[in-house]
Amino acid sequence: MAESSSLAVAANIFVAPSEAFAAIKERPRVLLPILLLVLFYSAISLVYMTSVDLPWFMEQQLTASGAEMTEAQREQALRVAENLPGVALGAIGAVTSSIAILLYIFIIALYYTGVSFVTHDGIKLKQWFALICWCTLPVLLGLTASLVNIVFGDARFMLQDDINPLAFGNLLGIDIESPTVLQRSMLGIDLTSLWALVLMVLGYQAWTQRSLVKTLAVVLGPVVVIVAITLLFTLT
Repeated sequence: MAESSSLAVAANIFVAPSEAFAAIKERPRVLLPILLLVLFYSAISLVYMTSVDLPWFMEQQLTASGAEMTEAQREQALRVAENLPGVALGAIGAVTSSIAILLYIFIIALYYTGVSFVTHDGIKLKQWFALICWCTLPVLLGLTASLVNIVFGDARFMLQDDINPLAFGNLLGIDIESPTVLQRSMLGIDLTSLWALVLMVLGYQAWTQRSLVKTLAVVLGPVVVIVAITLLFTLT
């Protein structure tokens, strides 16, 4: 397993997860999955921001934020948007989205490391970080679908919630006017996200040899906390 290449691990994540998990634990390399994640998220941001009608996009953002602005302030913001290059906004989005996904992975890896410290399973931070990075690869399929949708669809007046055609909200044709953060997050979930979550459950169980119930409690714990916090802020 120590001789498995990163490309072999990437392939096995999709077709032979157990072999991939063993290789990742033995050699927790992360360069390839990180590069792929950053590349795809950056491509989505750049292509979308250079395709969307920026004044319309800005107006949608202002409306969604619920910010109280005078008509003069709104018009000024829209004029600024007209003068902003889409490439610059796309580049900013590429950087922020890449940082956000890697920060999220690192925080979850810290959480698993804390659990490992308590349970004495001997698994280190770099191993958890690598496992999460690799288990996230199925999300690239959803990002590919989003990229195709932007390129071949009319993205000039495409909402960000409509980018991913595989999102449950889009697949089921659910259209909620002024959705809350929680509703937007739930409708934005797609099969590739669930696939990544299932891989994480399988990987955690393979590494720790814990029961399915304990594995689900650990892996789904952060998800429950995030949903609870989002719901709390939504209701207040």
